[in-house]
Formats: sequence, C-alpha cells, structure tokens
Amino acid sequence: MDNGILREMSQGMLTGSSKTTLYFFFLLYRKCAKTRRATPRKLPSGPVCQLCLQEPGDPEKLGEFLQKDDLSMHYFCLILSSKLPQRGQSSRGLHGFLPEDIRKELARASRKICFVCKQKGAAINCQKDHCVKNFHLPCGQETGCLSQFFGEYKSFCEKHRPTQDIQQGNVGEESCLLCCEELSQATVENIQSPCCSQTTYHRKCMQKYAHTSAKHFFKCPQCNNREEFPQEMLRMGIHIPDRDAAWELEPGAFSELYQRYQHCDAPTCLHEQGRDSFDDEGKWSLIRCATCGSRGTHRDCSFLRSSSKKLRT
Repeated sequence: MDNGILREMSQGMLTGSSKTTLYFFFLLYRKCAKTRRATPRKLPSGPVCQLCLQEPGDPEKLGEFLQKDDLSMHYFCLILSSKLPQRGQSSRGLHGFLPEDIRKELARASRKICFVCKQKGAAINCQKDHCVKNFHLPCGQETGCLSQFFGEYKSFCEKHRPTQDIQQGNVGEESCLLCCEELSQATVENIQSPCCSQTTYHRKCMQKYAHTSAKHFFKCPQCNNREEFPQEMLRMGIHIPDRDAAWELEPGAFSELYQRYQHCDAPTCLHEQGRDSFDDEGKWSLIRCATCGSRGTHRDCSFLRSSSKKLRT
C-alpha cells in the first residue's frame, strides 16, 4: 500500500485535493501501523486455565478455578474434556481426575484446533457422529455450543446442539420471569420450561438461579415442578450443583436460630437493672413461652413458682 501511493504521487497521477487527501490517509495509515506494532499483547495478570488458556472468570459459566501443584484449570473445562477419564476418588487429584491423566489430555488437546479462535488446546469436541469440530469451553459458549452436566457430559457444536421449539412470535411479547426484562431475539440465549405453559426464561438467568438454589432447591419458579423441569434444564445445558443452596453456605446464615429470647414482657418488671437483665437461676431467671419461645418474663415479675420452667400462654 505504501509503495503504490508513493508511486502514483511521484508519477503525477494524483493532483490537487485528491493528492492531499490520499497523502493524509497515507500518514494516518503509517501512524496506526506503528501503533499496532508498538502495542504489546496484554499478558494475564495471574494463573490461567491450561485447557482454555483463560483466567478464572465467572464460576457460573466456567466453574470453580482449581489449582494443585503445576496444574490449574476451570472445573467445567476439566469435566467436559472429551477424552479425560475420572479414575480416582474425589479426594485424589482434582476431584478424582488424576494428574497423569490430566497431562495426557493436555498433550492431546495441544494438537486440536478450536474452530472458533483457531488456536490450539481445544479439549472439547462435538459428540455428534462425524462432526470434527473442537473448541475451548469459553469459545463454545460465545458461539452457541452446548455442554451437558450429567451422564457422559457430552458437548455439541452450535449446529448439533439440543434444541427447543421456542415460538419466535412469543419472544418479542414476553419477558423473563426471573429478571422481568425482555427476552432475547436469539433463541439460543433463551430457555423454555417443559411445564407452566412452556414459560421462557433467559438462559443466563436460569443458570444463575440453578447456581444459587442448587440441586436440593432447584424447581420450576412457577409451579414448583421438581421432576420434568430439572431434567429438561439439564438436557439444555444448565449446570445444577450438587450441594446445599448458596444461602445455606453463607457464614452465620442460621445464627439467629441459636439466639434465645432475652427480655421480660411482664406488665411491670421488678428487676432493678431492667427488663434485659436476668440470672440463670432463681427468682430473676427468665421464663420463656413454652409454645413459641418468643415471649418471656422474670419468675418474680409474674409470681411464678420455682418449679415453673416455661411460661404457659
């Protein structure tokens, strides 16, 4: 390009304003080219997954980021690798995947080209017969590929993935029940319930709901269906963790349940230090309601016998 423009200018083929305009763009092109050459490629700031070459990222999309010895990878990349067997107990290696097997899979994947980014290291291949497409998990997620998190943990490219009959006409009129925003026009970004008149949701909203509620609380948001609904979500690539719900794993989630009522509700409290002071035993011990435990009185404030351990209401 540089030599062509200079040749035309030197031969007098360009004159006047045309020459000025083209020379301006020539200088701009040279400047941009220098900028591209001078800008170094951004290096990862931390460890990357050896199976997809990306940083930890969103655990809802890629799973927990695992590290042990010289191995580091996303949990989903690990379990979805097409030729990686799980030969150990869950306490061995990385969730039962032995280090020697993982290294063999890394060597195999290093010869596979991702059909999306054209880079090596694509450990996942489409399970449709005669399909030769391989891909990294994040690349596949961006282009509509689908992976199933049950049974044989199969993955499919965008052409061979399981589908649902989502009516395009209804998509523009409905909103996602979980986020109350309009549904996407791209059907691969939506997912349909097998019950409740086939309500449609955003796929990302359904995955977030599954990640939060987990296996024991995951059900249809409308009719509480616990059979057809989870099975269809699994078929359509929703990962349902086999653990307690997220709200049960929060530190101190049930701390309030271990707190006992500590207040005297008698019409007239006789304790010198007030209604919130009491002793473990004796006339100033706190007697709580035998039914709900949410009301109480000092023994002396309600003239209770020393044998009374609970307040009857």
